[in-house]
Amino acid sequence: MSTEVLADKLQARQEDNTEQAWNLSRWPTGLTQYGEHRLFVASKGTWRGYFTLSREALFNPNDLSMPFTLLFDTRSWTPILAVPAKAFRGFTYKVPGANPAGPAPNIMDPNGS
Repeated sequence: MSTEVLADKLQARQEDNTEQAWNLSRWPTGLTQYGEHRLFVASKGTWRGYFTLSREALFNPNDLSMPFTLLFDTRSWTPILAVPAKAFRGFTYKVPGANPAGPAPNIMDPNGS
């Protein structure tokens, strides 16, 4: 996720409607399992944190490129210690542990610190 998109998602915590969406071309099979699910965010080559996903999702059969939409409340943002992330496109299950970090990294800092 670009730093601009992440900043926009985090800014939404201050809006009346704090729910945001993440569109996918395929349904992640791991989301069929019961329990809490998280949308981990990597930006500028490191994992930054995660949002807790809603138990609800959307499906639009008319959208052939991105028919699945995950929903999350931006107030659930949990920063983690910056961990290097291998490059990937789309969705991956290879994420770091979910232990909260100390101070959150400054995503607006171009150096990522």
